[in-house]
Amino acid sequence: MFAAETPEALVMGAPQLVSPPVAVARISTVLEREDFTIGEVAEAIGQDPALAARLLKIVNSSYYGLSGRIETITRAVGMVGADALYDLALTTSVIHGFRNIPACLVNMNDFWLNSLYCGVIARLLAKEASVLHSERLFVAGLLHRIGALIIYMRLPDKAREILLVAAGDDRLIPGLEKELLGFTYAEIGAALAKAWKMPSALREGIRWHLEPERAEGYRLEASLLYLANQLKTVSLLGFPIQDVLRAIPDEVASAIRLDETQIINVMSKATEKLSDTAAVFMPDVYVRH
Repeated sequence: MFAAETPEALVMGAPQLVSPPVAVARISTVLEREDFTIGEVAEAIGQDPALAARLLKIVNSSYYGLSGRIETITRAVGMVGADALYDLALTTSVIHGFRNIPACLVNMNDFWLNSLYCGVIARLLAKEASVLHSERLFVAGLLHRIGALIIYMRLPDKAREILLVAAGDDRLIPGLEKELLGFTYAEIGAALAKAWKMPSALREGIRWHLEPERAEGYRLEASLLYLANQLKTVSLLGFPIQDVLRAIPDEVASAIRLDETQIINVMSKATEKLSDTAAVFMPDVYVRH
């Protein structure tokens, strides 16, 4: 086990997570239309998990001094204003940047699409499960692997070793991280969420989505995110989703209360939703098939 670091230490020593400049361009494109809606602005911001995290951090900080926690990008746009969020996104993106992630470790376009797909699935599952604020799961899905960026930046040699052993099978990564680092990307993501004072639902969902049965609070959110992550992973690997359905833990099944037909229907919608959303907001990196 690699014990020289802890999730908290890695977070405290990491550069500010930022988004590629293209994210700001996409938001600007939406705002240029006179008939844009709050929902469209929120969708534009939500395509980028690091940007979503950064804006939620700022909106929930003393800079705005809002009386309540803001859990979703949609509410943030409504409370703060589209132009104000765009200005914040532009400023922080110009000042900072992802400069220290080796390209040999991760393709950032693939990272965003992977996160987007998980968010889309989580949101649809939440709607199917009649969760009141389903966009909260969309945000959690976008942020579920944010801790992996810390590993890539701070422990590139260990990250390379993990990726080589996993050989493209993301299902193996958490176990390898636990073996080689002593913790997983989920624990790092939760430490980041805590440091940024994100709402409890997001923090708990990120922390426990690999083992939702251990979630003491927000078990439904953790269970939905667990299922979304599993479905996303097997789908991208080209395996049948029945592999996931057969292996759903009893604790997860009891929490989400969705049957096999409902989950299969969600996945059919998710594929179309991913295509439409990515084609609109990431046309330079996503090609329709």
